[in-house]
Amino acid sequence: MPKQNTEAVVTSLVDSLCGVEQERKRHVLREALFGLVRLAKAEQMVAIRQDCERAAGIAAGARHRRHTRAMLRKIAMDVNSGQRRLEFEQSRDEQNKPR
Repeated sequence: MPKQNTEAVVTSLVDSLCGVEQERKRHVLREALFGLVRLAKAEQMVAIRQDCERAAGIAAGARHRRHTRAMLRKIAMDVNSGQRRLEFEQSRDEQNKPR
């Protein structure tokens, strides 16, 4: 079976649904179908692009995740040490408070 192009498929759908006498309805349906075709092509290209990025970034993604975890651990250590320092300063201030 020969491969039909989009215009031939849309034309045959419009002919089978509207007939030949309803020109306005044919035009609206034809343009709506072409809009759907353009939307489907755009969605397909986005999906292909995402798949390519995902396939190419597998090794880089693992390295990035390790780097992110290391940074979060470092931030947590900095926050914990800062928190301990604040607690120490507060307790020292309370001891030095005049009575």
